[in-house]
Amino acid sequence: MAAKNELHEGPSLVPYYLILFGMSAGIASVMTLLAEFRNELGFSQFGIGLGVAGGLGAAFVASVTLAPQADRGRAPVMLRSGLLLGIAGLVTVAMTSNLWHMVVGRVLFGLAFGLAHPAARRTVIVADPNNLGRNLGRLGAFDVAGFVVGPAAAALLNAVGGFRTPFWVMAILLTLLIPTAWRARPDTAPKDTQRRSPTDLFHNQRLIGAFFIVAAYFVFIGAFESIWVLEMDHRGADQWQIGVSITVAALPISILAPWGGVLAQRYGARRWAVGMVATCAVFSTLFGLVEGIMSLVVLTIACSCAEGIGFPSTPMLVSAAVPEDRQAAAQGLASAIEVGVAAVAALGLAAIYEASGDTVAWIVAGVTMAVLLIIGWNLTKESDDDAAKMVQLTDPGNDS
Repeated sequence: MAAKNELHEGPSLVPYYLILFGMSAGIASVMTLLAEFRNELGFSQFGIGLGVAGGLGAAFVASVTLAPQADRGRAPVMLRSGLLLGIAGLVTVAMTSNLWHMVVGRVLFGLAFGLAHPAARRTVIVADPNNLGRNLGRLGAFDVAGFVVGPAAAALLNAVGGFRTPFWVMAILLTLLIPTAWRARPDTAPKDTQRRSPTDLFHNQRLIGAFFIVAAYFVFIGAFESIWVLEMDHRGADQWQIGVSITVAALPISILAPWGGVLAQRYGARRWAVGMVATCAVFSTLFGLVEGIMSLVVLTIACSCAEGIGFPSTPMLVSAAVPEDRQAAAQGLASAIEVGVAAVAALGLAAIYEASGDTVAWIVAGVTMAVLLIIGWNLTKESDDDAAKMVQLTDPGNDS
């Protein structure tokens, strides 16, 4: 059995919470103003989808290749590097004059997330296994809180100083977090001294099943980022309405995530994750069937309540499948699957949206989620008892 790592022996988790909050606020600003890139610079909907996919693709590569470094004691360095790349990405987007500038900025921000997220997740997971659900819920709450604050701030700054102003302001605010990033310290849990490749984790069936459930959820995320904002704009929403709507819609996730993590640890991450993703699949279909701005916003708020309760359960399901010294590698693969699936979904569904409209795009998203979820459910059948296993990470012998 993997040895526990007591909280008082580990690092402070505050720097990890704050950095993810700041970076999420930055990327939320970019997402909120996607319609402005189309209106101000004439980017096509497919071009905007290409920028989204480019950022997610960069995060995919970074998550696969660099996440294992956190298992070798380099989580603080990864957190700092991610912050600096995030600042560079925002500055590049702020200076955008053509499509490729925006793509480069999104790629830099994607690399930033690919570095920071696995490092933060490993540290939070191994710091205090007895409170794994609560801590992952808090990490998720700070992460999503960035998406709560970012859109409203971006909409306000856009109204005051134009659509480039939010990116400059967010870059400055991230710069203020540099001292916080330099206070991050390595965890004291067992390290991957054998420097194993993350690909050997694909022999773990339970982990593969968790990845399918993660993929199903991030079809929804990719659809939301590439379709939802553009559809709000198409339905006649002003930029401030889009920003406020995203903030209000994301708020329940930030509030409910810590509580949802505790419940997932108590009753089982598998059933909690499947329930959450299945609910999102149903709402995805409904998004394309309702008309008007308010109907779409109300449904999104209702969906985000389900997301908040289930949000921490997917990284918990991944965590329970591997020992402590492979946490970052597993979470890195999960992050790569998240962004890879979201990138494909964003690009593909943007093309479907442009050709056939939102109803067809959202239904395709919902059906795809259902198929992936069924596969993940079947592959993780052995983990019905994971509520008891969440207090202690699994035995290394299960890593094959």
